[in-house]
Amino acid sequence: MFIKDITGNQMVNGLFLIVDSQLRMAKNGTRYLSMRIADRTGQLPVKVWEADDALSELLTTGKIIELQNVEAKIFKDQVQLEWDGRSSQAYRVLTGDEADYSQFLPHTPGNPKEYWNYLSGVMASITNPMYRKVLSVFFADSEFVAEFMKVPAALKRHHAYIGGLAEHTAGVVALCSAAAGYYPRVNRDLLLTGAILHDIGKVKTYRIQNGFEGTDEGKLLGHLVIGVQMVERAWEQVAGGDRLEREKLLHLLVSHHGLMEWGSPIEPLMIEACILHHADNMDAQTNKFLTIMREHQSSSEWAPFDAGLGRSIFVGDCHGTDDSVADCPEGA
Repeated sequence: MFIKDITGNQMVNGLFLIVDSQLRMAKNGTRYLSMRIADRTGQLPVKVWEADDALSELLTTGKIIELQNVEAKIFKDQVQLEWDGRSSQAYRVLTGDEADYSQFLPHTPGNPKEYWNYLSGVMASITNPMYRKVLSVFFADSEFVAEFMKVPAALKRHHAYIGGLAEHTAGVVALCSAAAGYYPRVNRDLLLTGAILHDIGKVKTYRIQNGFEGTDEGKLLGHLVIGVQMVERAWEQVAGGDRLEREKLLHLLVSHHGLMEWGSPIEPLMIEACILHHADNMDAQTNKFLTIMREHQSSSEWAPFDAGLGRSIFVGDCHGTDDSVADCPEGA
């Protein structure tokens, strides 16, 4: 049984990965576990009532559990699972030898090969010799490409699945390419090279083990700093080019979050940096909407309140796992 197929008022059986687990206090003074479980088709909230410290230590993030006849209910138009924590018959925690994490982690809903082919085509179209050489340091390395195509773009906020970084990068590059063809005076080579490399540090920021985790390097330095270091080393490796050409490219990397309060050490100071910031934010925000629409399973035209967006969004009939625009009624 996959999460995408679970509806309210049914019994759920199957294997699922715990991606979040927190012991909380209910209004009546009792404690409960607020969890989220996942498989490669999506996530579901779980409430385990009458929980205690021992249960909290058993059902921790990263564990794989086998559910046995657990009831699915509808709460505020959202499907969630519930069971009494005093009963051990509802679940079984898999041992290390039994656990196969690859089947539970979400994957990009798109086609990774198409993302790679698109990015390869854009890289081939770049004429600036230094930018081409710097890109080749990374993308002519098959081991690096394999990691780039695998890691998520974030742990929770957007494109938080296997292949997420490749999907996000392709989306940002596509938006920047359109902008470069529309707005005058834009240095296309600079903009598209910056778009391809803007999140390159995430290859070293995230890792896939029991789930998606941050590396020590990523937690201590962040992907902006790591990305700048990687590009600086690549520039030194290929040698050549002038100082300003290098610094303009690095500026795109350090300013792409847009505002200092959003993590940029400096705000965009060039038209290419401005475009990259907005393309990056547009692709991330759009992905949040698409994810909610894919995971929305109830008949309501409104998705439940989403804490990440801070609001509930209107999905109409355009929800579920099919991304085909043709399936959405006109005006929905």
